[in-house]
Amino acid sequence: MPPTLQKLHVRLLKPAFHAADTALEDTDSLSVYEFRSGLGFSGRLYVSPPNQGPPRWLKFVNTGIEGKLKEITNRTNAAVLLVKRNRRVFAITFGHGRHLLNEKALEPDFGLKGALNALRHDSLRSIDSFAIEEQTVHKRSQASRASGLEVFGIDVSHDIMRAVTGVPRANVALQAVAGTSGTLSVSAHTDFKGLGPLTDLLISLYRKRSYREHFAWVDNVRRVTDPGVVEQLQSKLIEDLKKSAPHSYLAPPEPLEWDRVHEFGYTHRRNNRDVNMTLASYLENIAEDALTVETIQHNKVFAYGDDEDKPWKKWSIYDCLVFETSHEGRRFVLTAGEWFEIDRNFADQVGRVVRLIPTAKLPLPSVLVKQDGSLETEPDYNQRVVDEDGSIALLDRRAARCRGTTSGIEVCDLLSEDKDLIHVKHRKGGSSSLSHLFAQARMSAEALLRDADFRQDARRFLREIRPSLQRRIPVAKPDPKDYRVVFAILGADPDDPGEGLPFFSQLNLVRNYEALLALGYQVGVIGVPTEA
Repeated sequence: MPPTLQKLHVRLLKPAFHAADTALEDTDSLSVYEFRSGLGFSGRLYVSPPNQGPPRWLKFVNTGIEGKLKEITNRTNAAVLLVKRNRRVFAITFGHGRHLLNEKALEPDFGLKGALNALRHDSLRSIDSFAIEEQTVHKRSQASRASGLEVFGIDVSHDIMRAVTGVPRANVALQAVAGTSGTLSVSAHTDFKGLGPLTDLLISLYRKRSYREHFAWVDNVRRVTDPGVVEQLQSKLIEDLKKSAPHSYLAPPEPLEWDRVHEFGYTHRRNNRDVNMTLASYLENIAEDALTVETIQHNKVFAYGDDEDKPWKKWSIYDCLVFETSHEGRRFVLTAGEWFEIDRNFADQVGRVVRLIPTAKLPLPSVLVKQDGSLETEPDYNQRVVDEDGSIALLDRRAARCRGTTSGIEVCDLLSEDKDLIHVKHRKGGSSSLSHLFAQARMSAEALLRDADFRQDARRFLREIRPSLQRRIPVAKPDPKDYRVVFAILGADPDDPGEGLPFFSQLNLVRNYEALLALGYQVGVIGVPTEA
């Protein structure tokens, strides 16, 4: 009779963490059981004392019934098998055993890489992914039967895989496989002695690179989950913040309606405010020896509108920091409170495409710097452009109906007589704000080709400005070659408007640039300099 089918949750320890006192959070409170001899591997079982108590709902139920339910209890168990085989240590957890492990000791990509190498690429059952846009958006896609990647709606240039489940390949002796970050969950016919050959199989799957044939894109951008690496990156961040001229800067972690923002305040100086979110203003009241990760995670940025006493938005300083750095030859980015590792070849590829985007030659005026040091707002800038050049139509904050969205979309901010669809955004808004700009421009361009209602509203807006302007948007589907989509980035370098942007801004610029080219549009980017 073959061994029974076992479902196991397996993690792999880093080579440096081979002793129990480094692999587990607290060994003093655990019961320890030695393995029998002759298994072909060594190790121990660690068991936490069970927690026993009433379920949470018991108190609530007791208030509405006659008598008392006293005999109902919940019992939680936690155990970890540490299996040492060929100089590598595997942690197999049971119950809540994962909470006994030291996260710093675990290989952070063992689960995902092992699963991708084990699975048939055309027999996936579920995928967890997330995308970096205005904010990190998580998504779980499941199929009713094993399917290829195309069924799950994954955009390989856009989405980042976090977990995958599917059917193992024919030559892989497993019944089911699922992987997420550092955890590889498998179902296999095995007895206890079979853990030796099973761990041999799992380490061989982890070391393979065959996943790159169908899933090479998973290496482009990876969230950093290793606490040890995050700790080292945070140390680099704190070092940078202590410099006289930090490379890091503050930006809202989500898109803002900048015309609603009057001032920004900070913890320790809420009454001494800035028109722009400024790292220097926050740091000037923080003693260098008090500048820690805990401090910047606890301290806040406050956005104030018309009500000067009560902020309408607030974020932690940590969530607002944008920082790019290198560590051990690898490139990392902090944005919206999360660290990401960028594949070097992928970063170079994105940079090459950014340099290919034509610089638009438009006679746009410089952005004015006010006496208080703040930059002219986007609405004020757009209005001034139109005041100085009457041939340009102002469509800023005029949302046209669109069948593919839940709300209207701006056609553009400015429409020139040469049919330049100009979208304007401050560079100071950071990655999230610029990503919103690029995505909005693409959606507008798509709607212009496909949505008659969208064109009808656009023509109405133009007609209200001046009847003759409506000719710039036809009633019927236009020829995209007649239009150029222009990204005007206020405060960006006129010579290299794209290359000076944060990495995720560059990435979103490239994605939307390529999408617009595929639609048939001309595309350009322009850096609008500041002027005192």
